[in-house]
Amino acid sequence: MFKLYPKLAVHNLKSSYRVTVPYLLSGSGIIMMYYMLFALTVGTQSADFYGVTSSGLGLELGTHVIAIFGAIFLFYTNSFIMKRRKKELGLYNILGMEKRHIAGVILTETILTAAVCLLMGLGFGILFSKVFFLILEKILSMPGLVPFVIPLSGIRDTVILFACIFLATALYNILQVRLSKPIELLHGGEIGEKEPKAHWLLAIVGAGLLGAGYYMALTIEDPVAALVMFFVAVILVILGTYLLFMVGITAMLKLLKKNKSFYYKTRHFTTVSGMLYRMKQNAAGLASICILFTCLLVTVSTTFSLYTGIEDMVDTRCARDINLSFTGIKEEEFASVKEKAGEISAAHDAQMEDVLTYRSWSIGSVREGNSFKFKNSTDYGNIYAYFNIFTPEDYNDFAGTNYTLDSGKVLLCDPDGRFDSETVDLFGKTYQVEEIEMPYTNSVYLNFSNIEKYGLVLNDPELIVDGRMVNPMDGISSDYPWLDPDYTFDFDLAGHDPETIKAVYDELLDWFVNEKWNWATTEELNASGLSYSYNNRIQEREDVTGLFGGLFFLGLFMGAMFLIGTVLIIYYKQVSEGYEDARRFDIMQKVGMSRHEVKKSIKSQVLMVFFLPLLMALVHLSFAFPMLQKILMLMQMVNLDLIILSMAGCVLVFSVFYLIIYLLTARTYYRIVESAN
Repeated sequence: MFKLYPKLAVHNLKSSYRVTVPYLLSGSGIIMMYYMLFALTVGTQSADFYGVTSSGLGLELGTHVIAIFGAIFLFYTNSFIMKRRKKELGLYNILGMEKRHIAGVILTETILTAAVCLLMGLGFGILFSKVFFLILEKILSMPGLVPFVIPLSGIRDTVILFACIFLATALYNILQVRLSKPIELLHGGEIGEKEPKAHWLLAIVGAGLLGAGYYMALTIEDPVAALVMFFVAVILVILGTYLLFMVGITAMLKLLKKNKSFYYKTRHFTTVSGMLYRMKQNAAGLASICILFTCLLVTVSTTFSLYTGIEDMVDTRCARDINLSFTGIKEEEFASVKEKAGEISAAHDAQMEDVLTYRSWSIGSVREGNSFKFKNSTDYGNIYAYFNIFTPEDYNDFAGTNYTLDSGKVLLCDPDGRFDSETVDLFGKTYQVEEIEMPYTNSVYLNFSNIEKYGLVLNDPELIVDGRMVNPMDGISSDYPWLDPDYTFDFDLAGHDPETIKAVYDELLDWFVNEKWNWATTEELNASGLSYSYNNRIQEREDVTGLFGGLFFLGLFMGAMFLIGTVLIIYYKQVSEGYEDARRFDIMQKVGMSRHEVKKSIKSQVLMVFFLPLLMALVHLSFAFPMLQKILMLMQMVNLDLIILSMAGCVLVFSVFYLIIYLLTARTYYRIVESAN
């Protein structure tokens, strides 16, 4: 008997190729993705670029997500296959095979299936992982950055993980057979998926959960809170979606069925009854398609928005080729830095242009109405208003204007339009406000909803004395009675040649660190009272590309996984629909409907059912957009038009994918229906 197991297993797999081949391909695909992501994680961890830690953690998290979804998908598809094979296994039992023999056949089939999936998945994973390494480097715009590796630990972990998953499916199948009677096995394939009854209470709960998730997405203004509450909203929407598909739509169709004047018409009768039958059978699967497709759109569209916004973020974070900022230096020292920058640029045959220099004071405060109270830096958690303060002379030099101010008036730059009072209380005084726009492209005006940022020009000889500001913060130490100004020096180099920019930047940085001030230790730097920041567009672009390029690559990977899941569920639902409709097709013809009417009725129902998840996914994404936009703000992606275009492009592309998937799987459906009649 044991020698018969392999022959029966191979025969069974061949005879049910319509369901086993997609199962083998999907299992191989998930294994391939898991291994490639594992290899990429190992390769990334040995690379050296800005954001490598975040990218590595993201890829590692991706492997765990693929493992979880892989187990769910394989169990889902396995349960469908098992349902279709119950009649066959029941015949084996009736013809004399004991259940332990059937268990032996199932275990052998699982071993063969697992072996094929692992060999194909690992083989194609190793073969194509080099391609994915090159794709990642292309996205990061850094050739040779991520070393190509074939980690033995990745092969070992992949084999162990998916061997356990396949073993679990085999044990589940064997348990079903052992607990079922032969007659139950014979008719098991005809039993529909168990769905809850159409209780209105559950339908209302589902609508309430969905509405709560939508409300949360639309009303949260704080980007940090949006990031924290996003997962709560996701859970609410998922639960609401399942309840609405499983209970709400069924309840609505039953309500239409009770309306006799509507229901007892030829077109309405077949459509409503057919839809009601399909929703009872397929609610969980359709809800799963909706959730998976929503996850696909959210994952890919957000990471794609970040990727397409890289140049925009570079412009925001580094407006010119080279940016230098100092606090605690004298004006003549700042002048020497500018002079040295000119000398180094000339030595590299580069002309400085679009030069921007300014002096200002940076200080935080708490806003109460039109009054700002300044707090000690240890209270930073309470500070939500941030000022860059200029004297009229500094501002005129910076902006090329000729403003004159009396001591009772201030010029206020409010880029987000949050301050609407004609007067402002500052430093214990009340000033008249005139709003202006500043020629500022620095990230100081990159605003989050919980932090207000302003530019301020005021003429107060009592506050600013000899180039220093009297420290207005409460609770300050007597050691810091003054605030030193920030000196900023930004400039472009003609031609914007990357190598020239890097050379000038590195030489200038080396000069003022090792020659101009020559600090031997960090303690010496701290004791000097000087602080500085510096960056350049080339390094900034590499840093942002490394971080968001890695996230986009992970988004594509996760999107591919969600797409595989969507394809699997749609395919198996189409096959299930085909076998069910083959019987309905015959019955409807026998009761008097023409062949054309029957095909038209079934086709319209299938279209409505399978495109309902797509429509619902688009609704989910639309309501999620405000929250996603705020989360993107945390990553300094503030270009709303670019976000909308990126997301719209992703929606269009994947909606076309959905249509293609439907059309391809529908061909299988119609072949099954036609072959049965």
